Amino acid sequence: MTARNGILLMIKQSPGITYNSLLGKTASDFGSINSARASLSRTLKDAVSFGLLKKKDNFYFITDKGNSSISFEMKNKLLMKLNTSISSPKKINELDSIVEQLHLVIEKSKNNPDLLRDARTSALFYVSDLNKMNSLANVKIKHLTYLSKILSKQIDSLKKLNFNDSVSLPKDRSSVKKISLFFSSFGLNEFFVECPETVFDLISEKFSVKSKKPNFSLKKEHLSDFFSFAFSLNYPQNESIKIYFSSIQIKITSFSINIFGPSKEIEKLVEN
Repeated sequence: MTARNGILLMIKQSPGITYNSLLGKTASDFGSINSARASLSRTLKDAVSFGLLKKKDNFYFITDKGNSSISFEMKNKLLMKLNTSISSPKKINELDSIVEQLHLVIEKSKNNPDLLRDARTSALFYVSDLNKMNSLANVKIKHLTYLSKILSKQIDSLKKLNFNDSVSLPKDRSSVKKISLFFSSFGLNEFFVECPETVFDLISEKFSVKSKKPNFSLKKEHLSDFFSFAFSLNYPQNESIKIYFSSIQIKITSFSINIFGPSKEIEKLVEN
């Protein structure tokens, strides 16, 4: 949209707007306030002289001619964009946008005879072009449906072969309870922890860690308390507190608990 039509649209949306208000809305587009004043004054003077605006005292109002000018440009932009999208070699990948644009043209044309006439004469495509596009979309949908069925079978096969999987849980008590029950199923007496150095001293003091390095082990009875304490700690978003036991790795991030391990073990946790 041109600078002039941008000003016209502002005045249309705010009838009786003042010069200073317009200046405040447009000043950020210029390198200096003097440049903004010069451009706005010139645009307003031209628009008034062409009958697009009328000025009463220090207030500006759009005229019927100004409304027509905006409408004409917006119509042209909409139709040009639709023509470009439908003629694109990759139009099938722009289907969402094309459907949205067609919806706008159709709905606006119902209540605007001028737009309907312009759309009929300016359209560089035929209804048959849309029929062909629809046929291509249906073929693509069928192919994607076929691929989805194959992928589902492959996912099941990978699970049976015990490939690694993952699951995310919220940072709350129910998740801790679920993980604690899961941990107890392994019959282990301890778990291992790796944490950012920024929180190591706090964890070390809380759980009487003897290690001088931010990787250590804790007895199984501390698991629930460790999770609760870890939830209260602040550390960089790109870091995490990690817990290891058996073939399982757990990452406690700022937002969630992410658990990684063999598919069959992850399935047990989810079903628990």
